[in-house]
Amino acid sequence: MMTRRNKILVTVSVVLGIVVIFAAAGLFFRSANHANRSRQQKTVAVNHSTTPVLFVHGWGAGLHSQMPLAKKAIREGVAQKGLYVYVGPSGQIKMYGHLPAHPKKSPEILVKFPNAYIGEFQEAAELHKILVLLKQRYHVTSFNAIGHSMGAYALVTQSERDGNSRQIPRVNKLVLIAGPYDGILDRGKWDQPTSGKLSRLWDDHPNQNRLLKNGQPRIKHPEYRLLMRNRRNFPHQAHILNIYGNVENGSNSDGTVSVTSVLSLDSILKNQVAGYQKFATHGRLAKHPYLETKNKRVQNEIIKFLWGTRS
Repeated sequence: MMTRRNKILVTVSVVLGIVVIFAAAGLFFRSANHANRSRQQKTVAVNHSTTPVLFVHGWGAGLHSQMPLAKKAIREGVAQKGLYVYVGPSGQIKMYGHLPAHPKKSPEILVKFPNAYIGEFQEAAELHKILVLLKQRYHVTSFNAIGHSMGAYALVTQSERDGNSRQIPRVNKLVLIAGPYDGILDRGKWDQPTSGKLSRLWDDHPNQNRLLKNGQPRIKHPEYRLLMRNRRNFPHQAHILNIYGNVENGSNSDGTVSVTSVLSLDSILKNQVAGYQKFATHGRLAKHPYLETKNKRVQNEIIKFLWGTRS
């Protein structure tokens, strides 16, 4: 038979055991939460940039060509919706959406030009005005950008003209997809101008040109000479990803821009910037309009480049 003293000792032991269990459980959960927070903080530090990213389309394109990559970046958790920027026929700029002062992810800024056929030099001029407004209205201090085709050329042109201006945010990373830095293939297609200044940009032919040992093209078209002449004005802090495609049909091109034309950018910017990378893709999905819209390898490489490390 248990004495009163023994009952008290048992009760005290049980209570102390319960206290120890709860204390241990509390310590475990605090440690787990701390470890989870540490992992989250490490992930954010390594994988997330909050730098706004501009999407700049090329000839004959628009928002529809930017959406696949823009939506993928949002699904991947590295970007968020930001602004739609419309440039009117007379150059007026309208911005729709929201650009938070302290975003948790990169806000996307999708640019739509008044028509899809204004050309790379007019795009560059409009881009400068957009960047001025982004700094004035939203206090944007730095930006990344993705340009396809003439949009890529426009980004390079704008950066050479005004990239070091204090009126605009500092360029950080540029993804340049299939830029026609030394000509566009003259294919005689319906969307190709046959008169005026822009028609002169379709001045390349399959396998007509090649790169020399110094990295420069054998045939230097006016659009290449312009970029080469102004290369030292390009912001030196920038990082470049130059993407090109080869459909492997014997033309050594993506069907619109030759590999030589795209890679001629090497001789212009490789020694002018803080970082310079190239990425090649081959086959059916290396076709010019597919590079940004349908090519998953290209899309993944872009996301890795822009968000793989903190900007």
